[in-house]
Amino acid sequence: MTEDDPRTPPPLPAYQPPTDPATRSDPAADPALRAKALERLEAVKGFRIHLTVYLAVIGFLTAIWVVSGGGFFWPVWPALGWGLGLALHLASLTWDKEPTEAQIEAQARRMARDRTRPPGAIED
Repeated sequence: MTEDDPRTPPPLPAYQPPTDPATRSDPAADPALRAKALERLEAVKGFRIHLTVYLAVIGFLTAIWVVSGGGFFWPVWPALGWGLGLALHLASLTWDKEPTEAQIEAQARRMARDRTRPPGAIED
């Protein structure tokens, strides 16, 4: 195909960033978004503090175990128990996602259905 061939598609236009100030505003200027961002940063900071304290305490317990002559490694029990709590804390950082439109619609339908069902009725 040549340039003169009518079957040749026209060239694609070059990308032009939006020039309207309303469409290219800085997301950090949105107060609601800034509040959510600050909340998220505080949650991550809380986890880092939790992790630091965990490592310090488990390190201290391990040092006590070493100084007391070793034997059965008993610091494993507090490390496992507290480690589970630490893992749940880490997992909770992903639980605060915004609900999708489909989730909101499904919840609204459940609420409407529950409102019409008599108390004590068994679900189908």
